[in-house]
Amino acid sequence: MNTKPLIAINALSVVGNGCMAVQPIVVGALVDLLGFSEAQAGFVASMEMTGVGIGFLLLLGVANRIPRPVLAGAGIVTIVAANIAACFIHRFEPMLLAQFIVGLGSAMVFSVYLTVGAAQSQPEKLFAIVNAVSIAYSGIFMPVAPSILAAWRLPGIFVTLAGIALISSLLLRWLPASIPPGGVEASAARAKPSPAALLNGRVLMVLAMMLLLYTGHGAIWAYQERIGVSLGMSVNTVGKWLGTSMLIWGVIGSMLAGWLGMKLGRILPQILSLGVSVVAALILVFGTSLTLFALACGLIAMSWFYGLPYQMGLLSQYDRMGRLNMAGCVMTTGGAALGPALAAMLVGSTGHWPVGVLAGCCYLAGLLLVIPPSLDRSRVAALAMDG
Repeated sequence: MNTKPLIAINALSVVGNGCMAVQPIVVGALVDLLGFSEAQAGFVASMEMTGVGIGFLLLLGVANRIPRPVLAGAGIVTIVAANIAACFIHRFEPMLLAQFIVGLGSAMVFSVYLTVGAAQSQPEKLFAIVNAVSIAYSGIFMPVAPSILAAWRLPGIFVTLAGIALISSLLLRWLPASIPPGGVEASAARAKPSPAALLNGRVLMVLAMMLLLYTGHGAIWAYQERIGVSLGMSVNTVGKWLGTSMLIWGVIGSMLAGWLGMKLGRILPQILSLGVSVVAALILVFGTSLTLFALACGLIAMSWFYGLPYQMGLLSQYDRMGRLNMAGCVMTTGGAALGPALAAMLVGSTGHWPVGVLAGCCYLAGLLLVIPPSLDRSRVAALAMDG
């Protein structure tokens, strides 16, 4: 891929991931600054991810028909408008609506990256590069966010997210407007089975795995800041730990996936990423020291973003037009919405340990589901090489 489209795609990924990147800080700020309960703050996070999931669902069959700069531009306008509106909201119900709209805009922006990425000859490598950039952005933003909150409270966060989206709009002209005449994407367009025809048993297993994976991630991510605070850490310190874990360990995990590619096959990366996630989730909620909290944060970030390129790449093997990747994002955002909601119902006087147990169970079930499709694609690749 040429440099300019790659830069534009990375910018869109940053904007599309923006709502989830600062979710722990926003959840904490809703509690500390606006007086929301922890459960209400979790439901706001859940509603934002619901908007992303519904956005992907609506775009599933039409994203490839809309010029990419137009679709991304519409998403940026939606994100900016909703974030500006959120600056003036102090009550629970209107905040639910504002964050739902932010989620819709994020889906528009992110779908452009997915359709381009799935068409690449080696999608895992592109997904790894873009993930690394998005994680680095999150890692830089997280330590800065508490200072923004201290100076300008929640409107400072919302205005910053809107400003980043506006800056990214300058790069829309670098996006390919439509499917190019040659290559994998054009061949996929000519074949073009309906999205429903792609949903065989193996694909459904991958999609169910993505739902479970992000149910676990969503539960942990929404309350990770609160877990650190419960150990006696300040909000600023927790923000720095979360940012460092993303900036260092998350980037390492993603770049490791890009460097290794398919050298370990399709199955072993899934076992490593999901297995480490189970261990990290349990350390996070049962650990009683700052050292264990830091270790858990690092392991969560590394395993999350080491596995993600392989999971997205696995879906792209079944559909080069990116529609299954969007379906996968419906599942991931559905899980990211379900996770905080379930965690909000579990959090109580017993502490945060049920959140970690919930996440660990989701990761383990996801691992059992992803192994058969990984074997299937490995066999297909072996047959193609023999041919």
